[in-house]
Amino acid sequence: MIQKRDRRFIMELYAYCFPFMLQRLARLSLHKEDQMSIANTAFLKALDRIETFDLQKSFPAFLSVIVRNEFIDQYRKKQRYHSFFQQVDSNIDLPDSVPTDLILQQEDASKILFEFVDALPEASRVIFNLYVIEELTREEIAQQLGISYGLVKWHILKARKLIAEQLQNKTS
Repeated sequence: MIQKRDRRFIMELYAYCFPFMLQRLARLSLHKEDQMSIANTAFLKALDRIETFDLQKSFPAFLSVIVRNEFIDQYRKKQRYHSFFQQVDSNIDLPDSVPTDLILQQEDASKILFEFVDALPEASRVIFNLYVIEELTREEIAQQLGISYGLVKWHILKARKLIAEQLQNKTS
């Protein structure tokens, strides 16, 4: 039906997929307008590439890859106009241990973690989410964002350090 461009079917598929796409983007982008724009573009790309979809596989998985790649493409375009990244020294001392028992007993740990991640600077947040949530390797992130491996490593370490500091402050 999609290949025949049946508008009603496409609109039903869009209505079904849109919340899923926004959920995927929620961890990567804080701005609702950006999420909606990326979701719309990704859906159109999925329609254009529907011939490559393997019917034996999951459509949400197919769409998820397109959404992630569209996010990375949009982020790269944005990066061209704004220089977030600065070459910095990658020597960061991380605390040896962080007392987490109190937080885990008091509140939902994942909610707190997402709040900490959302508070990160944008570049570190994006790279940290691609590494932790999307499970891309450091090399893949560097290649897809067009930055050095060392800079990806630095942003991941910086994110971990800032999250550890936030966790330490929350337990103090």
